[in-house]
Amino acid sequence: MSSESFLHPLAEVFIIPSSISVVKGTDVLEHLNRSLTTDTTQIGLHGKQDALLCNANGRILDRLTLCNLEEQVILVGNHGTGNETRQQLLRGVPWDQDVAILDGDDAIGHLKLVGRAVDRCLVGLGIDPTDIDLQSWTEFGSSLISRSKVGNSFVTEILVPTAEIDILVDILISNGAKRIDSVRWGELRIRLGILDSNEMNPSNLPFELGLHELVKLDKGCYPGQEIHARMDSRGRLARTLVRLDCKTPPAIGKHVLPGIGRIVVTSNAEYEGGGVALAIIPNEAKGLSELVFDDGSTAKVELI
Repeated sequence: MSSESFLHPLAEVFIIPSSISVVKGTDVLEHLNRSLTTDTTQIGLHGKQDALLCNANGRILDRLTLCNLEEQVILVGNHGTGNETRQQLLRGVPWDQDVAILDGDDAIGHLKLVGRAVDRCLVGLGIDPTDIDLQSWTEFGSSLISRSKVGNSFVTEILVPTAEIDILVDILISNGAKRIDSVRWGELRIRLGILDSNEMNPSNLPFELGLHELVKLDKGCYPGQEIHARMDSRGRLARTLVRLDCKTPPAIGKHVLPGIGRIVVTSNAEYEGGGVALAIIPNEAKGLSELVFDDGSTAKVELI
């Protein structure tokens, strides 16, 4: 969307129900490099990197954000995927490598802040916003802070010990932030194009979701690489992810539209005055200005 009038004048804060894993050992980065879709071997201290964990068919098992703390890497994954992700990573550990994979779900919390003046809230905490960037994590007390770019917007992320998360949220609120619920977050993430486990799951391939930058085919083997390389060489997708802007969002699930075929609505949200949704549609339909559903309702198609 070209306008960002839906964003709070200062900031909105939401506790993301992410899965957290901690991978320890001297061979951590080498092991993750064999398992994930991006090259992890060159991540520096406090470095940040995003990657996908895929199955042998190239489909997404989890999307991970890495934080390198030297012989210890925090993996921030999708909600509900932690156990499966840890088991998948553990199965790939060679007997002669020093790698341990731990459950951090109850120990570390994950906050996201979005808005038009997030930096004003951070300054109130004594944080210099110029110290925060896209490629690294900045220490603030016992917390770690970074930023992500989503479309034309920036999202500030904070990893914090679970025991301190409510205190930090209260401090952010006292500095102008507004705590939001899952309904408002659902609207925001769809408007901003932030994907979660509703989209990033074994039903979908990375290229269908526009996640080309998280697939590095020249980095060496990883699960699913052959499938990804085949798709890349063909240069043609069967499906693609779009945003739908509508008066009433279509129901989540499969829809068959005349002249178009099957589409899958992965997420939806209502707000005062309308609704938004994310949907996977046939690639040939992405140039359409709108979709017409079988009940006669329409939705404007927007590329993400």
